[in-house]
Amino acid sequence: MLKLLSIAVLSLRLPIAETFEPYNWQPEFTKPSELHIVESTVAIVTHGSRHFDPLGTTRNGVNQVIATMKRSGLPVVYLHDRHNSSNPGWMYLYDDWNPTAFLASDVGHFDIEFSDVAHVVCLGGYFGQCERSTVADGIRLWRRDGGGHDLRITQIVDGTFCVNEYVRFNDPYYSQVRDLFRKDLRSRHPKAVISVQQIIEQIDDERLVVEFLKRQLPTLPTRVNVFVDAFGQYTSLRNVAGNAMTLTFAYRRSDDFLIFETPPSELP
Repeated sequence: MLKLLSIAVLSLRLPIAETFEPYNWQPEFTKPSELHIVESTVAIVTHGSRHFDPLGTTRNGVNQVIATMKRSGLPVVYLHDRHNSSNPGWMYLYDDWNPTAFLASDVGHFDIEFSDVAHVVCLGGYFGQCERSTVADGIRLWRRDGGGHDLRITQIVDGTFCVNEYVRFNDPYYSQVRDLFRKDLRSRHPKAVISVQQIIEQIDDERLVVEFLKRQLPTLPTRVNVFVDAFGQYTSLRNVAGNAMTLTFAYRRSDDFLIFETPPSELP
């Protein structure tokens, strides 16, 4: 028994077999000032790691998005902790270890040239913090770099995790989500997380799905039209008169995120 326990403890400290990397491996980071995305679509993968997602709940979603982006000839940027020793590089949930760039990132923040970007695909991170930081920075960079075009931010629901931080006690789906999280996932691992997709599957009302997703939104910029596109169903959050640019918060699964329609000019 002691021998088995020793092997189990050792296995938690060693890199996974697919990577064959030492425990202290770190990627070669690109300086943000040296990275310029010239394509209109980019995927930002935020801290998608076994340290935060020990069951690999989001792994398939992460890998499918990366594969789709690469088949389409589109850039993929991986955000990594530089200083978090409990989250070493080899624990990240990729099968493909050759992104367009590795960027050092604290709490999901990034800062690169963004003037050509019109569509940011976000995934991998913690919905309530790191992922939210990535979304907020995408908006900030769009406004700062002044591309003069609309921006779409698509979050991949089966490639992003949370811990029920946006599920409220008075939500009609609260009990179903709580039971899935505590009785199923956390019975398998005490630090298990739940994907945004798994929560949405417990909500039997499109309107409530939108209300749940809206709870994660960062501060909205002024003087722009704002829409939510939840799996093709559009909801207007703000309609500005004139020729204002449009910001769309979109939500898709990993098997369907590059094909979409522009927001309608008018909604009831």
